[in-house]
Amino acid sequence: MRLANIRNGLAYPPFDDVCCFQSCHAHHLSCGYFREDAMPYKAVIHLLLGGKIEIIDGTQHNKPLSDALKYGVPTWCRVFNRAVGGNFNEFKVCSWETREMRIAANTQQKRLLVQTYRKLIELYGVKAPAIVGNNVILTCHSNIKFDDKPEQLRELLLTKGDK
Repeated sequence: MRLANIRNGLAYPPFDDVCCFQSCHAHHLSCGYFREDAMPYKAVIHLLLGGKIEIIDGTQHNKPLSDALKYGVPTWCRVFNRAVGGNFNEFKVCSWETREMRIAANTQQKRLLVQTYRKLIELYGVKAPAIVGNNVILTCHSNIKFDDKPEQLRELLLTKGDK
């Protein structure tokens, strides 16, 4: 399942759904690196059933990952694994995982999301922990010119929609 991250990921169709990991949350640990509605439930269920998700984003800088992908998604993986519990919460979700990510994932702020995921786990079960590079794939396009320029991105999206 391919997910386009708002906004820059939308420039790279086709995708199955949209997620919302914002770089501004990653910069300051606001909202615990991501909002509660960052990951669509369809993608959570897909992971629970043993599927893979790919999250596509872009950055204007020459770096391998946007801040949203570098901080938000791994922290979300920790929250997912926290909901699963047991040994899954012991797995390191990526090689660059930080203490701050673990703390953010285990805050009271994420408790309601964990409880919601546990309801889905009761219904669907779980096949594997969420691990970046394993069943959570991050794809980032570097040096993009339309970052923070919605009018250019809109033009790009409309052009791709015509094809």
